[in-house]
Amino acid sequence: MKAVILAAGEGRRCRPLTQTRSKVMLPVGNRPFMEHVIRALAANGIRDLIVVVGYQKERIMDHFEDGLRYGVRISYVVQDEILGTAHALSRVKDEIDGDFLVLSGDNLLDEKAVSELIAAPGEYVILAAMRRTTGDYGVLTVEENRVVAIAEKPGRPCAGILNTGAYRFGLDIFQELPRTPISERGSYELTQTLARMIDAGWEVRAHVTDGVWADAIFVWDLLSANSIANGLREMEVKGNVEDGAQLRGPVEVGKGSIIRAGCYIVGPVSIGRNCDIGPNAIVLPSSTICDSARVGSHTEIRNSIIMPGTRVGSGCIISDSVIGADCSIGDQFLAESGSSIVEVEDICRRAEFGSVVADHSCVGSRALMLPGTMIGTDCRIGSGVTVRGSVERGSRVI
Repeated sequence: MKAVILAAGEGRRCRPLTQTRSKVMLPVGNRPFMEHVIRALAANGIRDLIVVVGYQKERIMDHFEDGLRYGVRISYVVQDEILGTAHALSRVKDEIDGDFLVLSGDNLLDEKAVSELIAAPGEYVILAAMRRTTGDYGVLTVEENRVVAIAEKPGRPCAGILNTGAYRFGLDIFQELPRTPISERGSYELTQTLARMIDAGWEVRAHVTDGVWADAIFVWDLLSANSIANGLREMEVKGNVEDGAQLRGPVEVGKGSIIRAGCYIVGPVSIGRNCDIGPNAIVLPSSTICDSARVGSHTEIRNSIIMPGTRVGSGCIISDSVIGADCSIGDQFLAESGSSIVEVEDICRRAEFGSVVADHSCVGSRALMLPGTMIGTDCRIGSGVTVRGSVERGSRVI
């Protein structure tokens, strides 16, 4: 069986972090989203993968290459215009010769979820999940495991069976894709294809998974996805832990990293390769510090993601925040966490998190970021500045 991974979109609601990478390349558990998908497929013996790429495709292709180091064979198909998931799937028609899986490259799932999708009865299967809140997902109406209706993103709080965006299809799907109606957003979506097939009498079944499945619709959702990802694998200490440093619970320390004396780290925590932490730094649960990052002395990191190559100064407190790649954070920086109103695609949403600082930004010493602050790519924030709200890409705040 082959698998198709849809990885062409940007993930606009995860801006500003997707200004320089697609959502599939955002790290959770110190691995890009799509790497978790590939490893789950490989664990189930699925070796032939077709990845549909578009936005920032070179970054994806350079990272995953031919898939050899993951034990799979990856070929790439380009979606030149981002016209939706049904259009993306139509691009692989000539590559498929039997029943196949379709998965989103920007979701997090484990090998059990993939195994259940493979084994579920029926030719056309939607992997589903039970959730208390489904307003930002497609909601399935199911009768005796058969899908009778799909409501796409009802936009209101409701509990139910949601569509995870993972499917098992037969070859006949390619006859139906050209008949997909265009959505209000000007795209062609697989959910619309499936809704049309259901109305025409096709049997589409739902399987509610007991495995792990998670998504990050908005940028602050990365923190919960990261917490789940840190629990998906065995943690190993391969780096150097100096005398006097304390590691409690599941902690991963990558090769070439050093945890200096006086550090106190409480897992689950993932620290990548070639990192330098401390001395006397504190890293608290559900945090990830990616490869080649540096965390200064007496800094405290709580439930946050520090992306590759970033330097965090001394005496900082970073709570419930995401700091992008190759950033420079000055001494005594403070990212406060709390409730805030954030505007995403012209809609105001209430969220509870700290701050997001996108790639290649520089923040001066003693800067304070209030809850819900969003700093775009390549920004410069001066020392002693208090920042609230959104700062556009390339801005200077003094």
